[in-house]
Amino acid sequence: MDRRDRRQAHRALDELIAGRWVVSFEVDNHGVKTYTARRPVGWTGDGNPFERLEAPSYTELFSVIARRTLRVVPPPRDGGTR
Repeated sequence: MDRRDRRQAHRALDELIAGRWVVSFEVDNHGVKTYTARRPVGWTGDGNPFERLEAPSYTELFSVIARRTLRVVPPPRDGGTR
């Protein structure tokens, strides 16, 4: 695992530990699993509370979550400017 992969994994785990995503999977009629991440019930944070991410494996789902967090600009700390 290279440094970039480790950073992505850490970013995804940070998101999951902070409770920003609920990870699960769904199985279609043919037995194919789709791994999903949704916002928790009652989500009031940044972004769409009904947002849903999908991937064919947990590994890819973590990558999708990590890439998703790169697009979000966190609010400034202590009232500072961006």
